[in-house]
Amino acid sequence: MGIAKASPNRPEITSKTASGRNVCKRSAAHDRENTRQKQSGQAGFIVYPAQGDPFLINVNGRIRWALERLLGAGSAGCTPISQPAPRWSHYIHQLRGMGVEIETIHELHGGSYPGHHGRYVLSARIAPEGGDA
Repeated sequence: MGIAKASPNRPEITSKTASGRNVCKRSAAHDRENTRQKQSGQAGFIVYPAQGDPFLINVNGRIRWALERLLGAGSAGCTPISQPAPRWSHYIHQLRGMGVEIETIHELHGGSYPGHHGRYVLSARIAPEGGDA
């Protein structure tokens, strides 16, 4: 396989069939990554902590997704059960590392696989950059 007609947006890979014809294929992995970046581009949010001055954070990808879910949930918060995602605890860890105050409420649950989970609730006021708090 070799690269032909490569462009920054859509590289094409060519290969030869058994009969010797060239076949162009788009890179599926590149297309998925490009789509993911468009859907979850970087966004700025102003964090108003309980103590101290407001500050700006820039997030993208799943970290942005998680922050937007927390904002939408308000005081009810989010759980991995109500907002399924593969790594909620990681997203929360990353946001806390940026200075975002998030409370974890430990809850028991029943069902086929009883156990416990965390409910994550924003403790700080947060507004999109250029928006109202």
